[in-house]
Order: sequence, then structure tokens, then C-alpha cells
Amino acid sequence: MNRTRILLTAAALLFASGAMPVLADDIVLGGSAPMSGAQAEFGQSQIDGAQLYFDQLNEKDGIKGNKVVFRPLDDRADPRQGTLVAQQFCDDSAVIGVIGHMNSGVTMPALDIYSECGMPQVVPATNPELMRMGFKTVVRPVANDFVQGALPAKYVTEKLGLKNAVLVHDKTVFGQGIAGVFKDNFEAGGGKVSGTYGTNPEDVDFSALIASIKLENPDVVYMGAGMPQLALFLKQMREQGLKAQFIGPDIGFTVDFITQVGAASAEGALMTFQLPPYDSSPELKDFSDRHQARFGRAPGPYASLGFANAQVMAAAVEKAESLDRAGVLAQLHGVTVDTLLGPVAFDENGENTTAPMYLYVVKDGKFELIKQ
Repeated sequence: MNRTRILLTAAALLFASGAMPVLADDIVLGGSAPMSGAQAEFGQSQIDGAQLYFDQLNEKDGIKGNKVVFRPLDDRADPRQGTLVAQQFCDDSAVIGVIGHMNSGVTMPALDIYSECGMPQVVPATNPELMRMGFKTVVRPVANDFVQGALPAKYVTEKLGLKNAVLVHDKTVFGQGIAGVFKDNFEAGGGKVSGTYGTNPEDVDFSALIASIKLENPDVVYMGAGMPQLALFLKQMREQGLKAQFIGPDIGFTVDFITQVGAASAEGALMTFQLPPYDSSPELKDFSDRHQARFGRAPGPYASLGFANAQVMAAAVEKAESLDRAGVLAQLHGVTVDTLLGPVAFDENGENTTAPMYLYVVKDGKFELIKQ
């Protein structure tokens, strides 16, 4: 009965995706991220970036003369939906690689499914444990949360001289994990964490929690959570007069964060992000122009990452002796690629050995890169 339900749901997903039949020689690659819901801006931008790269490949005769067909599916940032998507990709023998998922909490339960069917997987999810679970089918081009949590902790202790922090997380794999990494590095830098508080991902009223935090009199509040919780929490912090330095992770790196908090209240908030600004290099400026021409809009926050992920997957396909999962997987861990975001090469766990991390501050209603 359970197997029947999974197959029916997978069939519904395929119908909803609008997937069309492919030719025998086409190279079919899957992709998954939240394309609806609160995190759609991030997920859709990754899908767009990957699609742009595969479009460019097809304009140049594809890979080895074969057209690349990219099949994105919406995982809604939901672990249950993510496992259904993973099973659908595994059950489709035409799919020889997958880019996704974006969220660590979605990626973690899907890893076993992809591993069982031998599916090569390029993931942008950042929880460090994902690459320590022993799966041989996955690589990660982006920096993990050890880097993301360490950077702001070092900055506020060494550059700003702040030493008393409170942590808040949303009890998810990502939120709890990134808060823990910040804690370890903050304490290593001489700081003290006076309290750790958990919320639910659906919470929108933090007034009672903030009242408790005010009693701790922290000079730093680090929040491991997603949107809109990050914006709601900071807005309510400022409304209650809590002036502590606010720090959030990459999911808060969006114009919506500043808009929802209000420019004045968001001023000075810090956010980590894996990607440099789109105007920071000629290559990224060109990418932005091509994205605008292709989709009729500026690239979203993770579009360049989606493009780089696609470059990694395409490099493995290009080197594969056979255009199937086994052939791609045999090359995946050994590829070295000069991507839009810099060089990528993987260690024995599938981690990128040179993945960077950036720190941004809200200034005059915009995110500004902090040069350290």
C-alpha cells in the first residue's frame, strides 16, 4: 500500500512538472529546490541559474553532441516532499544526475534514496554532517556551515569586540546546526553564550521570547532560521528596544528581509552568504546580463550558485565514459572545474577544498559586502 501511494504521488509530480518525452540521445538531469513557499526566491533562483547554463551548452551542441534536458521539481523545502522527488528521479531511468536539494533538512533523508539507485548528486545544502554520512554519490561545491558559522563569530569578537551572545534557532537540521557552529567559534574567540532558545519554523510571534532575552542583556543575537522568521524576529527585537547586534545565515540574504524588517530597523544587521555580489567581477556582470535576457529579470540570490552547480555536473558528464549514472558517478569526485564562482575540486568527502564565504551588512537599505 505504501509503495502504491509513493508511485501515485510520483506520477502526480511528473504530471505537474510538465515533463515532456525526451529523445534517446538526450542527457536528462534533474534538479530540485523549493520553487514555492517562503523560500521560493532562493530555490527558483538556483533552478534558473542551472537552466541558464544548460541552455548555453545546448546552444553549443550540448555535451558530446547530445542535448541536455533539465527537469526541475519543487520540493517545497519539505523533507517528505523531497523524498518523493528523490524517488521519482531514481525511478526514471533516463535521469543520470541530480542537482539538489537546497535545504539540509530535505537533503539528509533523500541521500539514502539517491545512494541506493546510484544517482550522482551535486548539493548546495550546507550542513557539515551531510558529507560525513558515508555516501559516495554526492559532492558539495559550496562552503559548509562550519565556515558560515565561524566567519561572523570571528568578526564580532575580533573586529567589534562583542562578547555576550544569545542564540535562537528554529529546531531544524540547518538552524540548530548553524547556531551550534556559531556558538563554538564565538566561545573560542573569548565570547560567552548566555542562553540558547528554540522556536518552531511556523512561529511568527516572538514577543515573549524576546522579553526573556532582554533579561540576558546580550550584545549579540545569532538566529539560525529561515525566512520570514529572521525578518519577523529582528523587527520585533527592535520594536521591543533590544539593540543587540543581529546576525543571520544565508537564507536571510534577500531584499525581502530588509523590506519586511524596515530599512531603519534592519540597519547594521549582519548576514553570511556563500556568493559575492553580481557586480564584483566581469564574469558575474556578464552572467547577470545573460540572466536578464533569458528570464526577463535580474538574477536571484542563488542563481550564480545554480549555474556553478550545473558546471560541476556537466563536467562530470563530459568526462564520463558512458552516459549513464555509473559513468557520471565514476568522474564526479575527481572533476576540477573553473566555475563562475571560482575553482572547484573535491576532497575525499566530496567537500570543495576552496569554497569561500562572505559577510554582508545592511547599510542604507541594501546589503553591502564587508571587506576583511
